[in-house]
Amino acid sequence: MKISELKDKKIFHVWMIIAIIAIILIIAGIIMLRYQVEGESNLPFEISKMIIVSTAEGKEIEATGNEKWNFSVSQNNDIYISINKNEDYKGNANIKNLSIENINIQKAEGAEKIKLYRANGAGRISEEDKYLVQNYVTYAGEEDSDLENLKIDNQGGILVFRSVNENVCEIRSNEEEIIHDGTLLAKGNANEENLKYTLSFDLVIETNKGIKYRGTISLNLPEGKILEEGKGQIEKTNFDDIIFKRE
Repeated sequence: MKISELKDKKIFHVWMIIAIIAIILIIAGIIMLRYQVEGESNLPFEISKMIIVSTAEGKEIEATGNEKWNFSVSQNNDIYISINKNEDYKGNANIKNLSIENINIQKAEGAEKIKLYRANGAGRISEEDKYLVQNYVTYAGEEDSDLENLKIDNQGGILVFRSVNENVCEIRSNEEEIIHDGTLLAKGNANEENLKYTLSFDLVIETNKGIKYRGTISLNLPEGKILEEGKGQIEKTNFDDIIFKRE
């Protein structure tokens, strides 16, 4: 074989190797890009349902005159998040920890008045300082749920929170009866547009295998026409907009 033919064959092999490497890199890039867009396709645990109930509540304040009722009105949004075992997941996994992190409020003004509370042992919201969620909250996976002591069933459970927009208006009235719902906001001349805000946070599911899955939940609050109807409620079961990725 001539030297020129050997050189051509060598160059051909080099280009073949470069082409193979390029194809591998392209395929890896496509897989990575798809993961960034779609996230995990088969989580061991998943959000099965989310319910949001929006309304309002009045709390008594000091009277300034002879009115029968004197209230400061807060706008409340109760959030129920159901976490369940994914029936399509064939492996064995338990919840080690379930966390709410990176809590963020986006509002034109008045975001400092919005607070997030977790449920007490009865699964209800008590707006006490010990239930106030600051930057994060973590529930440990146990045999049974005990929300008071930050425990959740290691096979899934329900997280309960309340996002409270405090003291959005006041009512001083002599009406015979006051109904504590969203219509209080109308009575207090609250501006519906000024009530709107976005609450976002990360839900982090850590399994007993040491794997963490993180997804961001974003909620536009309040729900419904609460000034006219008193209460707004939605039930969500499609979570294609929440992308979970491994950490």
